[in-house]
Amino acid sequence: MQKTILSTADVARLFDITETTVKRWADEGTLKCQKTLGGHRKFDIKHVIEFATANGMEPVGTLALEGDNFSSAIQIAVLRKDFATLGSIFVEKAMSVDRHDLYEFLSFLYQHRFSLWEIYDNVVRPGLYEIGKRWKDKEIDIYREHRASHETLDAMAKLQAEIFRKPSLGKQAVCACLDGELHDIGLRCAANILEAEGWSVHFLGNRTPYRSIVEAVTDIRPEIVCLSVTYAEVTSGDIERLKDLRRLVHRTGGKLVFGGQKIPNTCVDAGCCDAVFHYIKGLVEFVHDLSLSPSKEKRRK
Repeated sequence: MQKTILSTADVARLFDITETTVKRWADEGTLKCQKTLGGHRKFDIKHVIEFATANGMEPVGTLALEGDNFSSAIQIAVLRKDFATLGSIFVEKAMSVDRHDLYEFLSFLYQHRFSLWEIYDNVVRPGLYEIGKRWKDKEIDIYREHRASHETLDAMAKLQAEIFRKPSLGKQAVCACLDGELHDIGLRCAANILEAEGWSVHFLGNRTPYRSIVEAVTDIRPEIVCLSVTYAEVTSGDIERLKDLRRLVHRTGGKLVFGGQKIPNTCVDAGCCDAVFHYIKGLVEFVHDLSLSPSKEKRRK
């Protein structure tokens, strides 16, 4: 299994510094660590990422990825941020019968300070597109395509457990797929990003009835509602419902945003939503501005 607890030597190798420097940071308390009964310093990857982010440090070396046939290719691609190669490796991992190697691969990227949105937009997204294309071209059957999707969701859930999360903002988010929308991997990416940014997320999942979304907005009064929408299949009646939903979200002081590959930006002008995102990076930038405003609880005080 890919380790999430690093040794002094691991941290030194990652940033090309001496072990003495790492020990000094630990002893000063600037880099959190725990000591074993034998006196050895151990570092949680969450704390290493937090420390590196705060100090603008980028990895210039790679951790060992033992027992992996793609070790050298991964290490070179990580240092170069070669997303084409990393996307191809993602496909191989997602399609393999190993239940753990995809998570270990994504964890390895995160350990080397790839942000969540970089992993989602530049590795997971193109990788899943390639797998979907192979299925459409009948190169693989539906069983393999479904298994790859499940392995991706499982790996993302495991990765979420080890990421560094910002302090709670006291803000609420609702994430759902509208009505017949079956694919929720993109929505799960959005929910994970919001959690990492300090939001409290209410994940409703795929095929959420419109009425249930309305009830959630009324009860929770979220600052943001994220919907995964296949806009090409939205009818004129759906458009009117979405306009009504946007007005409801606005009355509770929130924003309604859409995510999906084929959603035209014109739906913002049509009054259906406040923003459209084809990539997770756009959502990150959008919620950053929302994060700067006080939460509703604070405004009421």
